[in-house]
Amino acid sequence: MRFAPGPQLLRMCRVLATMAIAAWLTACALVEHVGWRLITTPRPALMQTGGQRLEGVVNLRPDRTGDMSLSGTGSIASCAGSLRFTSVTGGSMDMRCSDGAMFAMQFVMVNEAKGYAFGLHGEATAALTFGMDANQAQAYLSRATPLASP
Repeated sequence: MRFAPGPQLLRMCRVLATMAIAAWLTACALVEHVGWRLITTPRPALMQTGGQRLEGVVNLRPDRTGDMSLSGTGSIASCAGSLRFTSVTGGSMDMRCSDGAMFAMQFVMVNEAKGYAFGLHGEATAALTFGMDANQAQAYLSRATPLASP
């Protein structure tokens, strides 16, 4: 003889089903996050602005976006931002720095993993390179102009 399930059993089944779905969605989000981290290409970066050099990393993603994080020891302690491709070989970067400076920079890819960018902050030109060693980067970074003296 079989008994019909009671309301408590049905409620418990609904709760368990909801928990299983929530766990599955969380696992999918975690796998996606780990997947993006695995296929992101980090490139060493150098930035010159206002007579100061910052060092860090630019992360390029397969979806044609990326982010950057740089730090220095002068008046600008750190900068961070994002990038997106707007053409096959270039795009735009938005960067915010710890001293309140904001840069809108345009970048160009030299090859699949190297590039450079220029932008303005007030009267000064900012230059950024990524994927290059210091000697290669110097040609681009030397185009940055220092802040005007008061």
